[in-house]
Amino acid sequence: MVQYQRGMTIWSWLFVLGTIGFAALIGMTLFPIYMENMSVKKAVNQVGSSDTAASLNRKSAYAALVKQFYIDQVSSVKEEDISIETNDDDVKELIVAYEVRKPIMFNVDVVVWFEERKTLKE
Repeated sequence: MVQYQRGMTIWSWLFVLGTIGFAALIGMTLFPIYMENMSVKKAVNQVGSSDTAASLNRKSAYAALVKQFYIDQVSSVKEEDISIETNDDDVKELIVAYEVRKPIMFNVDVVVWFEERKTLKE
């Protein structure tokens, strides 16, 4: 009589568990980064929609953003990541472009780059 194997071998289970574990590690590393970006996006929208948005320069924009960043515990954005640019139509835009680098294991890092833009209210 021939018997057929049913189910997975121990090596198959180890492969599946290793894959699930690696995906969980990546997910747990990326989740806080994207949650922090949501806070940055909210702060950029609030500062860009404020009554004094048209008169903002880079330093005053950073000062206004830092107040929101302190509340939301944002630590990835530095002053040099913030700029205010004027396009061809003389419309000012607040730009926050920053990069987050987090170690995963050994010498392997995950790098995520964000750019948030908001047209400043006149």
